[in-house]
Amino acid sequence: MEKKPQRIVIKGSASWAKVFTPDTKFNTEGTYSIDVIVPEDEAASICEQLDNLCEEEFNNHVKANPKLKASLSIRKPYAPELDENGDETGNIVFRAKKNAGGVRKDGSKWKGSAPIVMDSKRNPVTGILIGNGSTVKVAIDLVPYMMQATKQVGLSCRLVGLQVIELIEYAGKNMFDEEDGFVAEAVAKDDASDMFDDGQVDADAEGDF
Repeated sequence: MEKKPQRIVIKGSASWAKVFTPDTKFNTEGTYSIDVIVPEDEAASICEQLDNLCEEEFNNHVKANPKLKASLSIRKPYAPELDENGDETGNIVFRAKKNAGGVRKDGSKWKGSAPIVMDSKRNPVTGILIGNGSTVKVAIDLVPYMMQATKQVGLSCRLVGLQVIELIEYAGKNMFDEEDGFVAEAVAKDDASDMFDDGQVDADAEGDF
């Protein structure tokens, strides 16, 4: 039986959130993604947890094939944030991704669902533009992998959903002024979504750099 992925929840600042419409730049079927920026001191416990899981995966492969020990390396699922000059900012970037679709080994195509997005009260949200700097919680499934081509082991950070705590909405260039008239209704709350339980810690339990 396939082992169930371990899930963690990371709280931080959103960057380049593409969670409603998948990005097709590098994947024709589309990829949902978000970067979560966390100060180094706050990210330390999460990084330690991820490092331990990567080390465990490394040891499992070496135990199964001792010859891999000399060639196998670990690819960490996070990286330091860099400013425009290439200098470290003191923050850590966690990248979570989810493919919107793909092709199976037999050649058939599959389509996946979008990640769940909700507000601070766990009401489902659609259609907003989550700007950089928004405070979010992101639920991530950690999926171990080993890449034969590069001889690297690591963790894919699979995007499950996110909770927007404080929204900085990306508006772009406004071509219209506000007017009296039609206002979109709020989406009904789905009580079945308990991904972001109020009592859940931030790191309890696909994004590669």
